Amino acid sequence: MAEEKSAEKKQVNLGNWISRAWDMVTVDIGNFIILGLIYVVVIAITSGTVIGELFVIGPLSVGFFFVVFEKIRGKDVNIGDITKGFNYFVAAVLSNILVSFFVIIGFIFCIIPGFIIAALYLFTPAFIVEKNLDFWEAMEASRKLVMNHLFEIVIFALILGLINFVGLLLCGIGVIFTVPLTFAAMGIAYDDLVGIEKSEG
Repeated sequence: MAEEKSAEKKQVNLGNWISRAWDMVTVDIGNFIILGLIYVVVIAITSGTVIGELFVIGPLSVGFFFVVFEKIRGKDVNIGDITKGFNYFVAAVLSNILVSFFVIIGFIFCIIPGFIIAALYLFTPAFIVEKNLDFWEAMEASRKLVMNHLFEIVIFALILGLINFVGLLLCGIGVIFTVPLTFAAMGIAYDDLVGIEKSEG
């Protein structure tokens, strides 16, 4: 409860989040490009089957947040850390399945509800890896956090979506840069709104 109340007082600064994410990624561009390549290639390979995609995207997303949080803590980027998301396999997979289902239902009814639902659960992987929550607790934590800043976070999610869309337009190659950029922006946003543990953990 205290955590939620403190989140209400935090200020949303979309431009600042994206600017700081840009700085984070470009300063360590080589490692982040490799991470983006791994993320995109693995998902592309597994997207041939629905089961493969569902069981990979969640853990990889959690792992990417782990990398970003370690960078925020001042540690070096370790390429292998993207696999740390598989340490939270059950929570990562179940949350990804549920969020994907909710988003699809939202888009079936109308595009706007789909974007709103996606925004509500934007920080679910972050809560899984940083607070070690189970899938439903992480989804609820993300939803409650975003509800405090719903309009701004929906816009934030739209901007991140557009950034990745531009990456796709660049012969698809651009996403190996835009994916790390969007994860960095989300991680920085989470740190501003929630606050990550700066000690080792």
